[in-house]
Amino acid sequence: MIAPQLDSADFRALVGHLEATIVALALAIVVWRVALAVVDRVFARRFISTHLPRVATFSTLSKSVVGLLVLVAGALALLNVWSVDVVPAVWSAGFITAALAFGSQNLVRDIVTGFFFLFEDQYDVGDRVELVTSGGQMVAGRVDAMGLRTTRIIDRQGRFVVVANGNIALVTNASRLPTTAGFALTVPWKGDALAMRQTVEAHARAIAADAGLADAQIRVSLVETTADNATFRIEMRTSDAEADLDRSDMRERIAAMLQREGWLPGGAEAG
Repeated sequence: MIAPQLDSADFRALVGHLEATIVALALAIVVWRVALAVVDRVFARRFISTHLPRVATFSTLSKSVVGLLVLVAGALALLNVWSVDVVPAVWSAGFITAALAFGSQNLVRDIVTGFFFLFEDQYDVGDRVELVTSGGQMVAGRVDAMGLRTTRIIDRQGRFVVVANGNIALVTNASRLPTTAGFALTVPWKGDALAMRQTVEAHARAIAADAGLADAQIRVSLVETTADNATFRIEMRTSDAEADLDRSDMRERIAAMLQREGWLPGGAEAG
């Protein structure tokens, strides 16, 4: 009685289903592990030179999405192996997903927009930014935290401002490039060119120190000479995104210093 049962078509079908299930599970595990390795490799290559603080969050999110896709695909494959009609389940899942998406459009929009903000590297934690919302309001400050749904800003008054990513229409990042200012200054000859350049540079550094930019890079060069005058080019460069380098103000302050030293009319010599 046992031998016929072992040779029956139902038993062979059961064994076939079990073998297919094992293969499907093994394949799903392999695909999942390979996908995780690919995600790690992609993020290592993409962010190795910048060490962005959001890499761990974004990598974890990507791994979760990959794991969910593999799980769904594996479940559908197993249902198909056991001859379960998955079409009604797929249609039901589609309707449920559409209903949820329709009921939470703003949430979905925030998450999708946040995903692209993270992926496109538009700004990072610590950057000084100006965000213009879809309603026309502007939020300026330093990025304190960023996620898929919201971005948190510390504004110039020290307040925490949370902006939904889906409401951000324009991003201005002032931290990606150094702040620079440059201008030319023409003065009469007062001694040798080297001593004059050093004097102008000392005044420029004093102005930078008064503005709280003691670490600014200052370069002074002699760009033009005549029989009576020398023209110097003053360039100031700082990585402080909050620095307000007003060229006119800097030129005026250096000119006032040179007037006090008698280099320009209206200063010590005129009094």
